[in-house]
Amino acid sequence: MKTNRRRLLSVALGGLMMLLVSVPAGAAEGVRLKVSVVHATKAPAVAKPGLKPTVLRSLKKTFAGYTSFQEVAKHKLKFTEGGKGSVKLPNGKTAVVSYKGKKGSQHLINLGIGRVNVDLRSPARRLFYQAGLKHNNGILILAFYLKE
Repeated sequence: MKTNRRRLLSVALGGLMMLLVSVPAGAAEGVRLKVSVVHATKAPAVAKPGLKPTVLRSLKKTFAGYTSFQEVAKHKLKFTEGGKGSVKLPNGKTAVVSYKGKKGSQHLINLGIGRVNVDLRSPARRLFYQAGLKHNNGILILAFYLKE
């Protein structure tokens, strides 16, 4: 009888320890965020290497008023929840990216440039943009791609 109780107790304690120690795989590894800084203008299109064809097609469709897209910087950031990273922009400003975690299938990201802070949501493996900063007769577009 005592042996059965001990076995039961050791199995229960072992299970409890596993629950306390285990961390979801995504939370332990964090997420990776690719950030491309793109300069878009209305000048005649110039073929510049750097942007993948799928990204270029998406930019042309999303930002139809612009004809020329040039990738001016590329960054890879890795985050765990609460982590921050920064991206230098060609206009002299710095974009601060903070990873706020995951809610359902949506990843929560905060983007701060100067006094402007924007909360962004996106599922993993989906290209999304934040744009509008004026730069050299055009705008800067931040193209984000998040991987778990």
